[in-house]
Amino acid sequence: MAVKPNVKLFKKAMIDKDINTITELAQQSGVSRPKIHEFFREESPLSSTFQRLCNFLEIDVNDAIILEEDGDKVD
Repeated sequence: MAVKPNVKLFKKAMIDKDINTITELAQQSGVSRPKIHEFFREESPLSSTFQRLCNFLEIDVNDAIILEEDGDKVD
């Protein structure tokens, strides 16, 4: 089973907060640009920095991850 970040949800939250770039998001959230890029490439979603980013963007951590089994989403 794969755990991936819900990138669409993060991008929507960025728009809602009028954040246009990864650099702006990094500066405002305190999460490094390389770490944010990892999340957006759907890598390593389960970490304290992932949770910090969710908190900053006001996203529920449970909504921010997608569970996939063999390429299919798990409901």
